[in-house]
Amino acid sequence: MSITLPNWLDSWIEINNNDDLNVIVSEEKDENGKRVAVVEAFWNGNATEVSQAQVDMVLKNETANCTWKPHLSPFEDMVIGDLFFQSPAMIFENDEELFALVPDLDFLDENRIAPHVMDYVEPDRSLFYGLGHYEKIFHVYHRRIDKPISVEKGQLLFRFYLVQWQGVTEKRNYTRVTDFLWERFAKKRMVQASTEKDALKELELYVDYTYDWAFNRWEPIVWQEFDLDGQKVGGSVFIVRAAQTPGLGNEDSWREKKSIWNQAWFSSLRSAYGYRLWGEMRKDNDLIRRAELTKNFALSAPQTDGLFPSVYWAGADNEWDTGNWGHSDRRPVNHDNYAHLLDMSWTCIWMLKWYTDLEKDPSLLDYSTNYAKRLLTLQGEDGSFPGWVHEETGDISPFLKDSPETSMHVWFLTKLYEITKEDQYLRAAEKGMQFVINDVIPEGRWEDFETYWSCAREWEGKQYGVKDKRSGLYNQCNFSIYWTAEALKELYIVTKKQEYLDAGEQVLAELSLYQAIWNPEYLNQPVLGGYSVMTSDDEWNDARQSLIAITFADYYKLTNKEEYKYRSYWAMKASFYMMYCPENPEVKALFDKTFPHFTEKDYGFTMENAHHGENIDIAGEFTIFDWGNGAAAASLGEILFKR
Repeated sequence: MSITLPNWLDSWIEINNNDDLNVIVSEEKDENGKRVAVVEAFWNGNATEVSQAQVDMVLKNETANCTWKPHLSPFEDMVIGDLFFQSPAMIFENDEELFALVPDLDFLDENRIAPHVMDYVEPDRSLFYGLGHYEKIFHVYHRRIDKPISVEKGQLLFRFYLVQWQGVTEKRNYTRVTDFLWERFAKKRMVQASTEKDALKELELYVDYTYDWAFNRWEPIVWQEFDLDGQKVGGSVFIVRAAQTPGLGNEDSWREKKSIWNQAWFSSLRSAYGYRLWGEMRKDNDLIRRAELTKNFALSAPQTDGLFPSVYWAGADNEWDTGNWGHSDRRPVNHDNYAHLLDMSWTCIWMLKWYTDLEKDPSLLDYSTNYAKRLLTLQGEDGSFPGWVHEETGDISPFLKDSPETSMHVWFLTKLYEITKEDQYLRAAEKGMQFVINDVIPEGRWEDFETYWSCAREWEGKQYGVKDKRSGLYNQCNFSIYWTAEALKELYIVTKKQEYLDAGEQVLAELSLYQAIWNPEYLNQPVLGGYSVMTSDDEWNDARQSLIAITFADYYKLTNKEEYKYRSYWAMKASFYMMYCPENPEVKALFDKTFPHFTEKDYGFTMENAHHGENIDIAGEFTIFDWGNGAAAASLGEILFKR
């Protein structure tokens, strides 16, 4: 059965004939250099059951390359399943055009008779979209399985868009793609509620649950207060389990070693910034007192030539007075004595935010400045900063030696310049950002510590610095995209150079491809506005969304682009989706099913994300105050009171 394509589309792809499918391609009106083709696939076969049905295509444009897929599939039987369709698109570029395959989320929302799958594969440059069942394997990937799908003659099985934009010369600028996703699918779902501060204040009840849970009902487990080197310090413990509900006798059943962190994910100082804000606004002296103790804890980390540890580990007996300082264990092997610069710059950013927003405590500025002096000595000739430095020898690790983690240091140095007006910090920041603009953004080389040394670790099909063979793309994590968007924003604020804002919006567009712009019916909880993490992991509603909510709020103030305002609001709202409380009935039902012992005293317990791993029908068994509920409360406070 022949398939007629518009001339512009015929220059990009070839659609293979499939007698079982009647494929119809129709064209929408050409506007502003954008051409849109709608591809519909009707069942034309005689069978009433099939294992899969898909439109197979070949990328004909010899000068084009795939530059974005939402998920990687390193083995032949793997696909991009619709359990990873947050803002789904596969994007291709040549020197003057941008091209994308975009699933029709409206059709998928209303007519999903089976899971939808898609992919692009090299070296044969094939791509497909269609129906087919799959299962999760290796924690993060989707593998095809043979399972029947009922079909009827003439039935419309699926629909997707093929879109081309002309006159696009910037490399990896996905603004046009995200604009299409916004106008076609997200806008009608996200622009449905007031996003002024009154609406955000409706989220305060989750803050009430958070602090009552951590500092009252679960206080013996979560809140830690002790003497350290003769000073009273405090903070929320790193991670607690559902089994540790006070009164059940499992209070010492720790999932990981008892500790308090100031790291790029788990930042007790960031959370304390939040409850200091809420304490001041509510005139709650207890919250202010706890914040002061947590600030003391951060400042007590001993500095050695500027460098400092990020974690305080309790002793073997789980007592703090026999504990010791150390570094995050989210690192390559044999890196026990290597300090992660990223964690230090993140901690110092929060020291500077505390200094500017809360109180001009000179110890915060002195501590940060002492670290900055050492940081400047570690900057490479190309402007990049290394990932790990041996705290005794000063040796530089070969891992992340020149990576987008540089953006975190740019952000920190820019904020330090804003306070001190010392030119050396701004010069180093601009040099670092030039490295990211030249060597990271054009290649999509968003490799950071989380990409390879988290739960989705390195293996033979996923290696640091090596492109995925079946796509030609780097494994990437959106944490470094977020740092880069923030660093560019801060540089624009202090320099007023338009190129920084333009680059920031370009990076923000790529970050937007990780945001859920709809609520799929086939998921068992709300996800609109929430975030995934990377192209080789698999989750929704990840806790980083409370950070990204602030980023979008700031870009809205700088650009007045309405889309950013709504993306910010929904990211903030999504930050509380995973909390156990009556206001989240779907999630509460999952908790009640998984942990029948949960009662009102557990309201506030919060999972860090959803649909992570093989079993999506149970609730997660742990919570992290400084990444989940406490962190979200801090972001809401910052948006309400400091933005």
